[in-house]
Order: sequence, then structure tokens, then C-alpha cells
Amino acid sequence: MYKIGVCGDNCSYCPRYLATLSGNIEELEKVKELWVRLGWRDESFSADKLVCYGCSPEVKCAYPELRNCAYEKKIPNCGLCDNYPCDLVNAAYERTKRLTANARRVCNREEMDILNKAFLHKKGTLEKIYNRIKNPG
Repeated sequence: MYKIGVCGDNCSYCPRYLATLSGNIEELEKVKELWVRLGWRDESFSADKLVCYGCSPEVKCAYPELRNCAYEKKIPNCGLCDNYPCDLVNAAYERTKRLTANARRVCNREEMDILNKAFLHKKGTLEKIYNRIKNPG
């Protein structure tokens, strides 16, 4: 069973989430280095601030409006929303396209594989969820 975030990120592959679950601060330091290289955090950011157990109001989220909308609707991810896809989801997809282009410039093949599984295929993930709900059977 996969843990899917509100925006379609697959937490089951997320290095931040996996390092948190393992309690391994060295792995969180590696995640920090990658996040800094990607431009997602600055060098002064502390690795222990990356602790993440999945979507919640307490976790710094790249898509806070999307998360808040899903929480208001009491759904675990946007693929379960009757209004899927909406402007918020489409904006997340556009941001993901930009992040993908940057990641290709600064990441090695192994890192890209992880990022693809965890973050960069959110559209496909949410569409599968949405289609299963709308077309069961």
C-alpha cells in the first residue's frame, strides 16, 4: 500500500519521509543536501526541520493552498475530489514541470529515479485515483 500525499506525491518513495520513519539523521542530512541543490531549502536550514510523517497542518508543504482545500473537504488527496482537476491542482502540475527541468540539471540518475517515483509523477498518480473512483470495476 502506498502513502499518497494530498498533491499526489508518493510518500512511500520520498527520501524525507523514509529518513524520518527510520529516525536516521544522517539520511536527513543527505536529503537536506539534495533539497539545497534543488533550491528547495537554503544552506542554513537545519536537517532536523525536514522531519515529515506525511501531509499534516504541521508539516511545511510546497502546496499549502491545495492541502488546505483537501482538508476542508475532508479528503486525503486531490484525486478523490469531485472538482478534480482544479486550478490549484493544475498549478501544482505546472510547478512540477519546472521542478523536473531543474532536477534534470542538478541530479544524477539515481536521484532522478527517486524524485520521479516520489514527486514528479503526481499527475499520473492523481489521475489513476480519480479514474478508479469515477470508473470502478
